[in-house]
Amino acid sequence: MSDTVTSKPDVHDMVVVHRTFRQSCAELPDLVRGLRPGDSARAALVVDAVRFLLMGLEAHHTSEDEYLWPLLTARTGVRAEAVARMEEQHHRLEELVTDVRGALDALAADPRPLLAEQVADQLTELRSVLTAHMDEEENTILPLAAECLSVAEWEELGEISLAKLDRKHLLRAFSALMAVATPEEQRTLLTKAPAPARLLWSLSGRRSHARREAGLRAGNGG
Repeated sequence: MSDTVTSKPDVHDMVVVHRTFRQSCAELPDLVRGLRPGDSARAALVVDAVRFLLMGLEAHHTSEDEYLWPLLTARTGVRAEAVARMEEQHHRLEELVTDVRGALDALAADPRPLLAEQVADQLTELRSVLTAHMDEEENTILPLAAECLSVAEWEELGEISLAKLDRKHLLRAFSALMAVATPEEQRTLLTKAPAPARLLWSLSGRRSHARREAGLRAGNGG
């Protein structure tokens, strides 16, 4: 293990990933509450955004569960208690994701006020728990990962997470990252991305993301 960590990985890319979750969690409860009874077309659009968030969270968290936590637990000694807290928080988040997902088919079919309010409340709770989790992860876990993991190991975590997404969602996920990234962060993301991803984002991803976001906000007076 003497050569396991030859240089420190740039773990800031996870902060950008978290930023996409923070933005979606901040906006989606109001979008759900704004649904009008009978407007199934609008409901389908909002529900699609919720599903995309949940899918991203699931891929992100299961990758950490399967790969990152075991690595860190084996290498951090007494600080492994911080990793154990992450695992416990993931269990709670999984419960909340399951609750939200269970109501989405009904919401898309009939966005009645009581159901919309229920889902919005669930998303609000999800946001609260997830925000606290991401705050702790960024303050505690990312420094540990930078200290204990190699560049190759950190990059493998990203590859595992991407592999859990359906290929049809990869451009959407990359475009969401680019939309919340600073210019410097965008340059870093583009450097790491495969050439086809860079080309597709330039040709269509940027515009598709902008149209999708504009459509979401238009129905709520955004």
